[in-house]
Formats: sequence, C-alpha cells, structure tokens
Amino acid sequence: DGQMGAWLAATSIRRTEYGARHGLGHALGADAGVPHGITSCVLLPTVMRFNAQVCATQMAEIAAALGDANRPAADQVEALIAALGLPTRLSQLGIGHDRLAVIAQKGMANPWVHTNPRKISDATQLEALLQQAWA
Repeated sequence: DGQMGAWLAATSIRRTEYGARHGLGHALGADAGVPHGITSCVLLPTVMRFNAQVCATQMAEIAAALGDANRPAADQVEALIAALGLPTRLSQLGIGHDRLAVIAQKGMANPWVHTNPRKISDATQLEALLQQAWA
C-alpha cells in the first residue's frame, strides 16, 4: 500500500502545472538562497491576485473555504501567513529591490512559469509581480 501511494503521488506531481508562484520561487531560491516554503509565503498571495481574473470560480471556492466568501482569497491567505508569523513581503527577506529584474529573468527560464493559468509572456510581467510582492 505504501509503495502504491508513493507511486500515485509521484505520478500526480508530474502532471501538476505549478504556475508562476512555483517557478518564481525556484528563481528566488536560487538567486537569494530563500527556502522554498518561504518563497511560497511571499509570492502566493501576489500570484493569486494576478490569476484571479482567470480563476474566479476557484478563488471564490478558496475564499469560502477560508471562512469569508466576500473577502478575496489572496487577502485571506496573506492574513493567514502573517498570523503564523511568516514573512509576506520580499522586502522582509533582505532582498534588494535591484535584484528583482534579475530574478524575473531567471523566472522566465523556469518551465513552471509557462504553466500559469494567466499567461505570462515576458520578464516584465514577472518583474511586476515581484515588485508587488516586494512592496
């Protein structure tokens, strides 16, 4: 049973399209040495906001599951991260604003960025996301 569970988990991972949060997280971790879980904390709410216009149904379901169907899911996720005492901004990690363009360029090289629900066509879009997550 354990082996079957491991196989099923591995199979599902290969079929998952992780999107911009995951791809940018890899670039951020490689550039600044930030642990992957922390990159999720600081990037997920921003990427959720970016994707909201093409994932409205899913975001509404997430918002309801988090307890307030009338409050944006990204805001609730960000509040939860902050309540746990985890960072919510790139600036809290000591990452210089001058690194954002470089991280965005590295992000474009990550295949997961290109699986994002809302299409990302160039590094300027990623840099804009990083700017929002930094401020």
